[in-house]
Amino acid sequence: MSVFTLKDAKIVPDIVHEYSPKIKGTSVPLVIDNGSYQCRAGWACNTQPSLVFRNLIAKPRKDRNKKDGEVPVTPVVQIGNDIVNIEALRFQLRTQFDRNVITHFHIQEQIFDYIFTHLGIDTEGRVEHPIVLTECFVNPNSCRQLMSELLFECYDVPSVCYGVDSLFSVRENQPGVDYALVVSFGHHTTHVMPIVKGFALPDKTRRINLGGFNILAFLHRVLQLKYPVHVNAITLSRAEELLHDHCSIACDYMEMLKNWATLDYYESNVRKIQLPFTQSNPTTYLLTAEQRMEKKRELARRLSELNARRREEQQAEDQELLARLLEIKELYREDREGFDYALLEFQMKGMQELQKMIRTLTARVERCKQRMAAQQEAAVAPPPEEKVPHPPAGLTVEDWVKQVKQQRETLLEKRQVRRQRRHDLAKRHTVAAQERMRIISLLARKEKGTDDFGMRDEDWDIYKTISREGGDSDSEIENEKLVEYEDILRHHDPTFTIEEPQAGNHSGTAEYHQMIGSMEAGLAETIDFVLKLFPAEEQLLLANNVFLTGSCAKFPGLKERLSRELLEMRPFQTPHKITLAQNPALDAWLGARNFSQQDDFARNSVTKREYEEFGGEYLKEHVASNRYFPTPAVPVIELNE
Repeated sequence: MSVFTLKDAKIVPDIVHEYSPKIKGTSVPLVIDNGSYQCRAGWACNTQPSLVFRNLIAKPRKDRNKKDGEVPVTPVVQIGNDIVNIEALRFQLRTQFDRNVITHFHIQEQIFDYIFTHLGIDTEGRVEHPIVLTECFVNPNSCRQLMSELLFECYDVPSVCYGVDSLFSVRENQPGVDYALVVSFGHHTTHVMPIVKGFALPDKTRRINLGGFNILAFLHRVLQLKYPVHVNAITLSRAEELLHDHCSIACDYMEMLKNWATLDYYESNVRKIQLPFTQSNPTTYLLTAEQRMEKKRELARRLSELNARRREEQQAEDQELLARLLEIKELYREDREGFDYALLEFQMKGMQELQKMIRTLTARVERCKQRMAAQQEAAVAPPPEEKVPHPPAGLTVEDWVKQVKQQRETLLEKRQVRRQRRHDLAKRHTVAAQERMRIISLLARKEKGTDDFGMRDEDWDIYKTISREGGDSDSEIENEKLVEYEDILRHHDPTFTIEEPQAGNHSGTAEYHQMIGSMEAGLAETIDFVLKLFPAEEQLLLANNVFLTGSCAKFPGLKERLSRELLEMRPFQTPHKITLAQNPALDAWLGARNFSQQDDFARNSVTKREYEEFGGEYLKEHVASNRYFPTPAVPVIELNE
């Protein structure tokens, strides 16, 4: 058994890099892998990207306590690695992507500003370098048009070359490949793309609307359901750390479940994660009835001690005031002038009022002394002996214990039925909720336009039925009965134990498809479907070169799992081969960098003049790009008058 601690690694803000004289004034391309999870940007002459950051922005709310003239402590918009504590701004995060397609270009403009600023580009009003930019597979023309408009009109770039990240990754690992079946794992989608004769075929490509984000959200939700006490400590960032550091793909899922069911395998493979410790009291719903009663008694004892201290303080004040008033009474005989002055100090008019106050204080002090003496006697007295419950006449202890057990189980079942009833009513499609709505709809259909509900006896029958649907809450009488039953069983049944309720103990395996909420085909089925779109000869060529790329391809066991499923799908003794990218997360940027260093790079880029001539959606096709399908012109219909 291994115990791991969470790293909770802090994000380090990016520095502003120097705009090197070797790059300034030249035509060195700027390569940007604009992924929906991370953005990687750097110069084509470097071996690694200079910037790697989450493709997110956060706009913190305005501090209402600050005046408009004061400079805010935090910037108005935080981008990428400037978001040091991402959990604090989780509900203020924004992205330019709708799944894997860019639709919010005002956010994309802020991302570009962040990239160009941190790369040190200081040219006035323009970026003087060609841009290599990745886009999603089969990117809509309207999205490419807005992207080109942003780059050419706002930043005045000389040219831009578009490419698909997964195709760049293939070219980085397998230059000159003719046949391949590319499985691209993205943050929101997964693509299965066949490459035939060097080019990807969009009409035979299939997309699954599941990606790394869905895996992360599912793990986060399952952990919070299984451990409701730690629901606030299990954040999305910590679930992401667990996913990357401790999760793997099972080669044989059912066999893995059988292994985990054995104690030896569990003890040798289980991993325990130590959350940051915070001292907290157990939640109320995890306490038994006896523990709740003990908690109430402890609270009553504390309140009694607090009241006793207050009475002692009040007693001391009253005694001091009484002594002072008795001194003033003695002055009545010795010093009339001092007596009158003292009366003015206490705002009293004469001797009668003084004597009345002395009598009142004396009685109060005596009562307080008697009460304190009674409490001290009660504290010194030995505690009462615990009463051992005895069975009623005519019953043996065994029969009585059996009867009490049955009564306790009946009481617990009633409480469980009520709680389940309330739980079912909270959901729309349960039988209880539908029956309740049926009764309400029948009531609504009766005599529309009148407001005499309650005048007839049957109206009150409906009201009682609706009121009874939600079930009653646990009453004090039931709690006292439960404590009484448990006290009897504790004295007379040595095997009796109180089982703690396991709140939120749901099985994430049995309800996987229902909880993740997706009815799409799995990855292996999609690969099989795509392969069957080709003749047998091309199927063999594609199956012999299945290429995995994308950050999720780094999960341990994924390659073995797909190899096993391909072996089951393919014809008997048909070979297949699965290749994993050398660096699934970075190979897209590296492939785009190598592509920008080729001799025909300028010929595959769209210049500003071509943008103005052919429009923003125009695209030059190459081995790593999308296919260009011009938007059909709107037909002009002439009407003859």
